[in-house]
Amino acid sequence: MIKREENIFTYPQEFSQNEVSHIIENLPIAIAVMDETRKLILANKMAHIFVNKADNQLAGLVIGDAFGCIHHEDSPEKGGSGEKCLQCKLRTIAHDTLKNGKDHFQIETAMTFKSIGRRHLKISTRPLEFKKGRAVLLSIEDITTAKNYVRAESEIEKLTTVVQTAGAICHEINQPLMAVSGFSELLMDDVRHGQIQEENVKEIRDQAERLAKITTKLMAITKYKK
Repeated sequence: MIKREENIFTYPQEFSQNEVSHIIENLPIAIAVMDETRKLILANKMAHIFVNKADNQLAGLVIGDAFGCIHHEDSPEKGGSGEKCLQCKLRTIAHDTLKNGKDHFQIETAMTFKSIGRRHLKISTRPLEFKKGRAVLLSIEDITTAKNYVRAESEIEKLTTVVQTAGAICHEINQPLMAVSGFSELLMDDVRHGQIQEENVKEIRDQAERLAKITTKLMAITKYKK
């Protein structure tokens, strides 16, 4: 009989806070370490720069308060346990890492902060084990500029399509307009000479109907689709 092995999670190597602090201090993205009470115990230079706070203003604060999330004080007890906080991806994946030891890699989310406004982020987590208990290593990458660039590129692409479509429409409309103008000149000559050519009048009517069909198609456009 084969004995099934239990899937037991084992936390990685135990580090001291000083060792972790030394490792993360000069990394080029915001790194923070949160304990089981959701308080920050470490934060590197980029984390302080990210939220515009001095080097000694993050440690010891609940993460929502430390980063200045606008929803941190939504709940009566002001403990970051309001409805929005419970739905927060950062809080959710950090809790999962603490409880289940599960890594999360570059999870995209958006948060609004008091000091820097709405930002688009990529969040990664990693479990840590200290002598005093478990913790989670958080890395926060600000991708707002990249998101805005992609959005701007999309808007430019849409605008280019609109301009191209407008050019095609102008070309389509210009043909019957030129015909109407030409046959109108012929009709005016006929009138001056006391003659009316039925063919010219009929051509003007036909081209006007052609214009009406083009404008009807334009009015039927209700949405944009690539």
